[in-house]
Amino acid sequence: MEHEITLQYRTYENWRQTLAIPKAIADRLEALLLSAYAPYSNYPVSSIVVMESGEMIVGTNQENGAFPSGLCAERVAVLAAKAAHPNEAIQTVYIMTGESEREPAAPCGSCRQVLHETELRQIKPFELILLNKTNKALAFTGVQGLLPFSFTLPE
Repeated sequence: MEHEITLQYRTYENWRQTLAIPKAIADRLEALLLSAYAPYSNYPVSSIVVMESGEMIVGTNQENGAFPSGLCAERVAVLAAKAAHPNEAIQTVYIMTGESEREPAAPCGSCRQVLHETELRQIKPFELILLNKTNKALAFTGVQGLLPFSFTLPE
């Protein structure tokens, strides 16, 4: 038996012109790229988690010579957000890559699992917005589509 999975998302070809991403968020994401610690990959990534209260928690990728001991930007931001606000829901997760000449980067498998489980814990989907530095953005309502066969513990 064959099955098909459909992935739904929105594309913004020029998010800077359409103002699809709030300017204050975009400016902060871009500034955060400078604080990423990426001496091995030379691939800076920044992330902002917006809580339901409007508070913003930030993260950047933090690499380590003892690979894979580093963490991706979105994991840094999401885990810090839930540590500081365990009972408050995340509203939006933004992830910006420092490259501008390709598609926005999607989270790695480990990050997808963390995003998915965080969403399950809060029993409410959050918006996930992936963007590159110049103009292209992808927006997802919920992260289930990015990890359709995610690992979950039996209830």
